[in-house]
Amino acid sequence: MNRATLMEKAGICVSTLCLLGLITIPAFSAHASSISLTETSGVVSLAAENKTVKQVFDYIERHSRYVFIYDQQVKNLLGRKVSIKTKGKSIEELLADVCSQAHLSYRINNRQVLITVEPGSKGKRTSSSNENKKRISGTITDSNGEPLIGATVKVKGTNIATVTDIDGNYGLNTPQGSELEISYVGYSSYTIKVGDRSDYNITMLQDAHNLDELIVVGYGTQKKVNLTGAVGTVSGDEMVKRPVINPADMLQGQVPGLRVVQGSGQPGAEGTSFRIRGQGTYSGAGSDPLILINGVPGSITNLDPSIIESVSVLKDAASASIYGSRAANGVVLVTTKKGSLSHTGKKFSAIYTGGFSLYNPTKMMKLISNSADYMTYYNLARKNSLLAGAYDEAEIEKYRSNGGANGYPNFDWINYMFRTAFVQNHNLSLSGTVENTSYNVALNIADEPGTMRGFHYQKYNFSVDLNSQLTKWLKIGTYVSGNYGIRKSPRNGAYDAFLCVLSQSPTFEPWVYNAEGGGTKYAFAAYPNIEQSNKNMPAMNAFDITARYNTYDINGQLSFEITPFKGLTWYTKFAGRLSDSKLKDWSGTKVPLYNYRSGEFVRYMDLGGGFIPGLQVDDDQTIYTNLYSYLTYKIPFKGNDHNLTLMAGYSQEKSTRNYIWAKRRDYSFKLHELDAGSEEKMENSGSKQQWAIMSQFFRMNYDYKGIYLFEANARHDGTSRIASENRWGWFPSFSAGYRISEEQYMKNLNLDWLSNLKIRASWGQLGNQNIGLYPYQAVVNLVDSYSFDNSTLTQGVAQTSYVNRDMKWETTTMTDIGVDMTLWDRLSVVFDWYFKKTTDILRGAQVSSFIGLNPPTVNNGEMENHGVELSLSWNDRIRSGSLAGLSYNLGVYFDRSRNKLSKFGAEEIYHHSILREGIPYNSFYMLDCIGIFADQNEIDNSPAQFNDNTKPGDLKYRDANGDGVVNSDDRVVKSGRFPSFEYSFNGGASWKGFDISIMFQGVAGKKIYVGANAGVAPFAQGSMITEDYVKKMWTEENPHGASNPRLYYADMGGTKNTRASSYYLRSASYLRLKNLSVGYTLPHVWTKKLAMERVRLYFSGDNLLTFTSYDGLDPENTLDGSFLAYPQNKIFSFGINVEF
Repeated sequence: MNRATLMEKAGICVSTLCLLGLITIPAFSAHASSISLTETSGVVSLAAENKTVKQVFDYIERHSRYVFIYDQQVKNLLGRKVSIKTKGKSIEELLADVCSQAHLSYRINNRQVLITVEPGSKGKRTSSSNENKKRISGTITDSNGEPLIGATVKVKGTNIATVTDIDGNYGLNTPQGSELEISYVGYSSYTIKVGDRSDYNITMLQDAHNLDELIVVGYGTQKKVNLTGAVGTVSGDEMVKRPVINPADMLQGQVPGLRVVQGSGQPGAEGTSFRIRGQGTYSGAGSDPLILINGVPGSITNLDPSIIESVSVLKDAASASIYGSRAANGVVLVTTKKGSLSHTGKKFSAIYTGGFSLYNPTKMMKLISNSADYMTYYNLARKNSLLAGAYDEAEIEKYRSNGGANGYPNFDWINYMFRTAFVQNHNLSLSGTVENTSYNVALNIADEPGTMRGFHYQKYNFSVDLNSQLTKWLKIGTYVSGNYGIRKSPRNGAYDAFLCVLSQSPTFEPWVYNAEGGGTKYAFAAYPNIEQSNKNMPAMNAFDITARYNTYDINGQLSFEITPFKGLTWYTKFAGRLSDSKLKDWSGTKVPLYNYRSGEFVRYMDLGGGFIPGLQVDDDQTIYTNLYSYLTYKIPFKGNDHNLTLMAGYSQEKSTRNYIWAKRRDYSFKLHELDAGSEEKMENSGSKQQWAIMSQFFRMNYDYKGIYLFEANARHDGTSRIASENRWGWFPSFSAGYRISEEQYMKNLNLDWLSNLKIRASWGQLGNQNIGLYPYQAVVNLVDSYSFDNSTLTQGVAQTSYVNRDMKWETTTMTDIGVDMTLWDRLSVVFDWYFKKTTDILRGAQVSSFIGLNPPTVNNGEMENHGVELSLSWNDRIRSGSLAGLSYNLGVYFDRSRNKLSKFGAEEIYHHSILREGIPYNSFYMLDCIGIFADQNEIDNSPAQFNDNTKPGDLKYRDANGDGVVNSDDRVVKSGRFPSFEYSFNGGASWKGFDISIMFQGVAGKKIYVGANAGVAPFAQGSMITEDYVKKMWTEENPHGASNPRLYYADMGGTKNTRASSYYLRSASYLRLKNLSVGYTLPHVWTKKLAMERVRLYFSGDNLLTFTSYDGLDPENTLDGSFLAYPQNKIFSFGINVEF
């Protein structure tokens, strides 16, 4: 199907939805005489002639979600007659009309309406109103000591009730010996017996196991209790406890089954990756999950963390299949905050949060920075490697005797280049409600200098969220957000910058004393004929040899929600996203370098990266549009036993990417613009890419008495990335749940400890369409130029790859079985077992290179993942004693996943890995290093190691196949490509304004192959030697027990010690104190005098402690085959949160 046909179908589907809307609108008018309320609308139509107040209120209760509570003095006034005729008015306007006629007052708090006697009213009190009653009062607060506005205080078994005022205070008359029930939305109910006291101050605990909590799922929400799929959730409040700028990093350790790895600590380029339930495929389609911001694909990294309301992680097919071909690797749904303040009773709120942080590397190498020692080891390495060139002993003695002074320094390049960075993060949000419109406006500014000099990131965010109930049947919502990022780094990246720092001798400083004046001179080396110096990074920073990235991410969404009549909702959203990344890579300034000892000019610095000196400018822009629309209908049944909801929708997506770059060189002065460079040898290029996908999706939810639950989903996708013959695919799922605890026979057992028990199961299929744009089409590329007349060259074009029109969807089939259980209303247990299999994997065909062209993309291969997930959480509070009112929570999760390449074809072997059927994907494959040869006798009595000239102090490999010779046939598969399991512990407590939270996060069984590279191999690429290597290396004086080979120069002694082996395979398991936060909320009686609703001071620390045997920089990274990475950050943050 071509693109025109796709768009034609899009028009038909939209027209059909519009027609459905026109058909349902007349049906609405038939119900105009009765109240019609939805959870979000608040718009009513009611006609009542000469009815009592009680009849009117009872009618509203029956036809809406509002609940009426009556003050003690109201009962004899409820019989007053009123006449009401209102249409399309707010609930506030209706109540005002009723109460004005009956001389009553009202107050609304989150669907609870308290009716009281109007001040000055002459209504009689009942004669027994105060007989045998006692007046009690108090304050209702949360665990932080903040007043809860509008909490309901009710005498159990009666209609005697009141709600708390703006300071959380209440007061009412209660019968002797009665019990008070205190309730508040989102908090556990609290019951207390009235005794001799007259004041009762109550601390409410948030309900972490609220089964009626609404969970965001694909195209809607569902009650937590009714979920039949595997969905993990995290609140925005939990996320922002970590003092980091990237919201993606905040999800680490929060959801079992979601693996979050922060690749580095580089500002604005952390390289954070998500994996949901393991590696899904080995194709170019990738294993990244689909990330949606308010239902539209976007970047969580670019968001302002403070606007995130919640994050839902859809882990199984039942929850994710509604997204079809986009969801094979799971879905992450991010929901941003709305502006409604109905739960607080306030009309406006302003919140400012300011964080001030100190960043330091979590771990740094300790180098031999004493120049005399360094020079001595340098000479030893050159000697062992049989290389000429060494430091003169007299020069070594000068460094030793001068102790780092008088021009003979012991300069620590690591200590200079890495520093404590001062980071700031400021957020301001304004939210509220004006009549029928709610709004939320947020601004965010973050400034993050790098812990390595030369790196810097600034982030600016804004967002506006508006929701307006225009009529009783129409609601409109808008969401606009913008992100602007400025990132600066050395032009060759973090790895090269770190390597350059590591590759400098301590014998000289970065700069040379300039007796002539005229500015700083930068050093090349102290001994240019000996020292292999790399780029001088302080000089590059001083001359501004940098890459500057300016990124823009602008999102706009417009939604319409139409409710023609009760039960039917039509929702439509139009969305667009512009993402643009602009690069200016500057190397147009020559950087002169000088001899540190003599001050003489040596040469200009090699700035690296090709095409220098000059300027490269890139502009990478993507425009994405999305339209989706769906109808949801809740079918009415008599009684409440059956609940059936149907949903059907349509979606159309399109993406256009434009990329252009240009280069010029020979700049006469420093001006970062293309036109300032020479037109000679200039280069430029550009490209444009497009793709589109059209979808129809369906859902059915059914439950019987809330006990038997069933859900079915399906999506029908058609993508431009696959040929028309196989473009369309169906992706169904089915799931069921059984709430055993709701069965009558279970209730008859009176198991008070069992609060909830549900078992669930699901099966479904998902797709993956993230392959090359048009691998089924014969595409030509520019190749060499040819001459057809022996005088003029003509640009040639040629097909470079074979094509395959028979390719089809990659399909992932998943089965999940889970148990949800709540015990004693405090302990929550969630367990899941899953099996995931990906078939028809899209990959390049395994063919001989003699075919001349790149192989076609084919469906060939299968991969399996299976695992278990377990999470436990306990929420409680202390009810008596000196710590009464202290609320606390404890939690732990564990997840274990296993991967297997079940179908692949001919095995493929790489330097230190293998692709082979029956083992984990990309498993480590190498020689097994079993130690260091201590002496010649040990060498003589061991199997021959290849044909090497093995010496004492060299690596010793195991003869794995026992044939008496060590060669490539002795390579073995090693575990550790994927973690054995991951886990997290967390806890928190709050009491009298103080709060504390703590989280440990760990990974077990993970390994990293570091290779014979800088940081591991002494003097590799000119790098320095570490103290750790020296302590553990083989020497003639200490030949036994060494764990590092003898000291060689740069190449570890050659191939005999650099082959892929387990010597370079390092354990990256760790347990880390990921976060510790401590806060104090000032008493409300203090802050209200300053017109402040709430003031909280806090400390938050990140990556404070790490327990690991990894001898590298930081065990949390994404390295494979290298050692150096921009280090992770240890963070100490202090801040303030002020709410007005």
